[in-house]
Amino acid sequence: MDFRFGELFCGAGGIAYPAKNAQVKTDAGGFSISHAWSTDFNEDACETYRKNICPDAPETVIRKDITQLDFSVLENISAIDALAFGFSCNDFSSVGEKKGIEGVFGALYEYGVRALERFSPMWFLAENVGGLRNSNDGKTFKKILHELSKDYDVVPHLLFEKQIKRRKNQSLFCETMTMFFR
Repeated sequence: MDFRFGELFCGAGGIAYPAKNAQVKTDAGGFSISHAWSTDFNEDACETYRKNICPDAPETVIRKDITQLDFSVLENISAIDALAFGFSCNDFSSVGEKKGIEGVFGALYEYGVRALERFSPMWFLAENVGGLRNSNDGKTFKKILHELSKDYDVVPHLLFEKQIKRRKNQSLFCETMTMFFR
C-alpha cells in the first residue's frame, strides 16, 4: 500500500524526506509513503521542499500562513491517508520564552487537530520538542493528547539523540517529542 502523505508546517522536508524514502516489504506486500501535498509559511523552506520532495509537482506545496489557509485548497489537490505536522515549538522549547499554549505559536497544534477532523487520515504523526510534556506543569501536553485522541489511539514517544543511530557527520535534533498514531 502506498500512503498519500499530507503535511502541515512542512519546513524544508525533515519529516517528508525520510518518509518518502521509507519502504516496508512483507510477504503480504509492501508499504510506502508518497507526497500528496504540504504547506508552510516560509518561502525558502517551501522551495527547498519542492526541490527535494516533489520536484515534478511544485504546485502541491502551498506557501501560506496556516491561520489563513483554507483547507479546501489542500482537498482539491488530493485526499490523504497519512498526515504529519511538526507544529511550532517556539513556545515549548527550553531555549524559548516558555509561554506554552498561551504564546503566539503555542496553539498552532489546533490546525493539526482541524486537519485530522477534515481529512480523516488512517494515521498521523505529530512532532514537537520534549519541553512540550512539561509545559504548564504537563497540563498543555494532556490537553493536546486529549484533543488528538478523539478518533485515534495516541502513543507518545520521547526520543533522544543517543537513541537513534545515524551516519557520521549527520546532524540531528537533541531532543524531540514525537507522537505516533494509528
